[in-house]
Amino acid sequence: MLNMPLILAVLWVPLQAQAPEKTPVDADGAAKAPARAPLLTEGTIITDVQGVMYRDSNSPLWRFRVDPSSDERRGRLREFVLLPCRLLEEMEMKADSAQPGEAIFNLSGEVLNYGRENWLLPQHVEWITTHAERNEPDEVPDDPSSEVRSGDPSGQPEASTSPSESGEDPWDEDEATNRDQGDSIADIVASLQQSVGPLRRSIDTGETTASVSGPREGQLLVSRRGRLGRGPTGAWVWVQDSDVNGLSDPSLILLPSRKTAELEAYGGYGWLGQPMLISGEVFTYRGRHFLRPTAWKIVRERPNLIR
Repeated sequence: MLNMPLILAVLWVPLQAQAPEKTPVDADGAAKAPARAPLLTEGTIITDVQGVMYRDSNSPLWRFRVDPSSDERRGRLREFVLLPCRLLEEMEMKADSAQPGEAIFNLSGEVLNYGRENWLLPQHVEWITTHAERNEPDEVPDDPSSEVRSGDPSGQPEASTSPSESGEDPWDEDEATNRDQGDSIADIVASLQQSVGPLRRSIDTGETTASVSGPREGQLLVSRRGRLGRGPTGAWVWVQDSDVNGLSDPSLILLPSRKTAELEAYGGYGWLGQPMLISGEVFTYRGRHFLRPTAWKIVRERPNLIR
């Protein structure tokens, strides 16, 4: 005897899979905001993802919102917090120059996890711009030379007057100086500053600090000895021990990642200020130095028992 409930259940499953997904709506019938996409695993590489870069209204951080049309999960909101680096400085300048419009980029980079956020370390960026509209005439004359000049209503071309006939000296220094005043270096720099605008505040206090000597961006630290500490603003920093090769090396702010979360946990257990070995990659942003830790080890100092 056939089991009718089982047959109905088997037939109902394909029908459910073929049913189109409905757009979620609220009580008033308006479409709800898209749900947040699940976090990506640390180490994930995203390539050529188009989105909008904008400033977080609740914190001095830059965010990157992925365009829903380029995301594989349609209807899901996916955002990343951009990590400080030299590439982010260039993106800030482009975003400022695009005001009041949106700063649209094609972005590739590595995803890091910290807290309940996905953090993105930019590695390749393309600025998406729109071509400016040109004012083109509706009608193009067949013979441009037959156009009536605005200065002569009779239609005859205006007679040219040579500088010698007009009595003017073409090599007049005062006239040349007045003509070149608009092309001076100071005017060009002022025009560029006005078009680009001042850089906005970002990471930490947001102020650009004076550049100090230290590791350059992209430099790798391997088993470097130092100590974990807290900066003036509460950020976790890595203070390098002075040695013959690094007497003036500045402290490094730790970038958010899973390794940083592990260091924070050990710092809370009493290892704050204890000697450690750390490896990672250095990044620079507005005169500051940042470190993305990739490995670390606690140094256990033992007294020498041999006399």
